[in-house]
Amino acid sequence: MTLSRREGCPMRQANIVFEAFEEARLRAPHLECRALAALLDCSEGEIQASRLGRGVHSLTLTPCDLVMMLPQLGQVQMVTRTAHAALSSRLKDYRIDADQRHASIRDHQALAMQLLLPCWYWVCLSREAPTPGAAPVPCLQVFDRFGRVLHQLYGLTPEAAGWTLLEYFAGLKTPGFTRCIDIASTCTEGHRPALLKSWRAMRDTGDFSRLLSHHRLKRVEANRAVAGHFSTPLPRERFIMALAGACRRTQPTRASLIHAGGAHHHRTCFHHFHQGHHDILRLESDHLTLSLDSSALHEAWQVVRPGPEGLVTSLEAFDASGEMMLALDLAECG
Repeated sequence: MTLSRREGCPMRQANIVFEAFEEARLRAPHLECRALAALLDCSEGEIQASRLGRGVHSLTLTPCDLVMMLPQLGQVQMVTRTAHAALSSRLKDYRIDADQRHASIRDHQALAMQLLLPCWYWVCLSREAPTPGAAPVPCLQVFDRFGRVLHQLYGLTPEAAGWTLLEYFAGLKTPGFTRCIDIASTCTEGHRPALLKSWRAMRDTGDFSRLLSHHRLKRVEANRAVAGHFSTPLPRERFIMALAGACRRTQPTRASLIHAGGAHHHRTCFHHFHQGHHDILRLESDHLTLSLDSSALHEAWQVVRPGPEGLVTSLEAFDASGEMMLALDLAECG
């Protein structure tokens, strides 16, 4: 079945997407939503929006109010997603600080999440399987205005009172997603000295975010621009070896997934590394699961940045579009 996103009215388009979703669920129940979205040339957000009133509801809460309700949902599995990677943390006891624009979630010094709430364009409530073949549980999904999944939150204790409370804020408001236009930006040789000066002056992660904004660079473009000074290109196999080697380390490894909606960091000792079908790599611990599509890994960098406690070295992986897939903190890797 093919779908043209520019033909017909929005209601008809939603019905076509919903019919394709239902057919896929019957014929290929293990097909992930993002794979179906790629086949239909639409976003995951459009697929979920096509299900409004049919197992999916919009939430009318503000992002800040929703974040402050999370402790009422009991034990949850928080998944942060990019196009080719996912970081999944199990949360039980955690602390939340939030205002209208920012939120942070911390868990016994192992988890650190920073959330940019203005990027939360649409949040929906449904019942989904946290893993293929598992029983559906209550699920919150957060999308940006381009229909991309930022976070998924699965209820591991669905009897928690917060899930019932969320139903009072459920509605049928339809999101209006738009297309993402990626504007390439590079650092010229004439601009490179200013970038290097800014890099040397960094003291924390906030400084790095401001550096990217000031110089109008993506993370991978900044890494390329400071090559030979603060970054070194690596063969993609070196990054995969670092993933596999995390299971042999006695010290915790800090894994990070960073996108436009915030950052998800989790420090843990991994116990199992697995290479599954379709080049999907998985690292697992008791409270954290990391998955990465190694076929999409286009380039990797070893990067040094000043931090509050001195220099910090990390390995960073990017896809062909220059989007960051995953980072491993070498200071934690030992």
